[in-house]
Amino acid sequence: MISSICNSTAYVKTNMFDKTLIYISENNINPDDIFLLVEKVKNSNLKDEKTVRAIIKEASVLAKKEIDPLKEDALVKRIINDGISEDLLNLI
Repeated sequence: MISSICNSTAYVKTNMFDKTLIYISENNINPDDIFLLVEKVKNSNLKDEKTVRAIIKEASVLAKKEIDPLKEDALVKRIINDGISEDLLNLI
């Protein structure tokens, strides 16, 4: 049972990584910019609304995708309460 849970978790992380790489390559996004954003996220206070909104705006610029205010509010609330997880990709 533990083995299947570990394998499932590894699959989720790999699947999210694969989806991200595909999105980056299909949308001509500079991978260096993504790594810089990841470092910023790792060193940020994700309980601070202003910080989370700034990160979301930066990510939307990198992705060349505008996020409507209601979706941004939902993302901010989710990140502040639950952190960052794969299911966040489903909200975008």
